Amino acid sequence: MTAAVSPPVPSQPARDLASRIAMAGLAGGAVDFIYASVMGVTHGRPVLKVWQGVASGWLGKAAGDGGLASGALGVVTHFGIATCMAGAYALMATRLPVLYRRWALCAAVYGVILYGVMYRVVLPLRFGPKAGQWHGLESWLDIASHIGLALAAAFILSRPARGAR
Repeated sequence: MTAAVSPPVPSQPARDLASRIAMAGLAGGAVDFIYASVMGVTHGRPVLKVWQGVASGWLGKAAGDGGLASGALGVVTHFGIATCMAGAYALMATRLPVLYRRWALCAAVYGVILYGVMYRVVLPLRFGPKAGQWHGLESWLDIASHIGLALAAAFILSRPARGAR
C-alpha cells in the first residue's frame, strides 16, 4: 500500500505576510499613538491617563487606578488593534490587489472607514452614545489620525515581499 504524500507547502510567504502585518501594525499604531498622546496632553491629561483610558475597555473604570500596568495594557491593546486593522487591510488586498497598487488612495478611504467604525460603532457601544458625537475640528483631526494610521500600514504592506523584488 502506498500513501500519497503532498509536497510541503512553502511557509515563507505566510511568514513574510505575518511579519509585514506586524510591521504595518506597529507603523500605523505609532502614528495613532503619537496623535492620541498629544491630544490627551493638550486636553490636560497626563499621557499615562490616556492609555489607562484605552485599558478601561478591558478593565473598566478600575484601569484609572491601575498605575503603569494598566497604562501598559492600554498601549499593548492599542498596538494590537492597529495590527488587526493592518491585517484586515492585508486580507482584503489578497482579493482586491488594487489596494496595493493604489495604496495611498485606498488607505485614505480605509482610514475614513476605520474612523466611522470606531466613532459610530465601537466607542458608543463601550461608552454610550455621546462617545461618538461630532466635535468639529477635533473630529476632523481624529479622521486625519485614522487616515494616517491606514496610510502607514498600507505603505508597509504594499512594499514587495523580500523574495519578490
